[in-house]
Amino acid sequence: MPKTPGTPGLDQIEKGASRLRPTERDVLFLSAREGLSYDEIAERLGISSEEARGHLADALYRLDRELEREARPWWRFW
Repeated sequence: MPKTPGTPGLDQIEKGASRLRPTERDVLFLSAREGLSYDEIAERLGISSEEARGHLADALYRLDRELEREARPWWRFW
């Protein structure tokens, strides 16, 4: 599938994901790549499903912020 303008590429997503906390990164990859549910992620990582849900929400928020920073460096905010 072709990349549309303004859509981050896989390399940008992986770079942004590398800046996440380890647990957030693990939860994100288990959800996105393996398609696991919160309960399955929780069981695999030894955490509660509520924690898995929270880590995924945090990971998505932080990844979004990282990708925004990548697209708009600090000097472009002024």
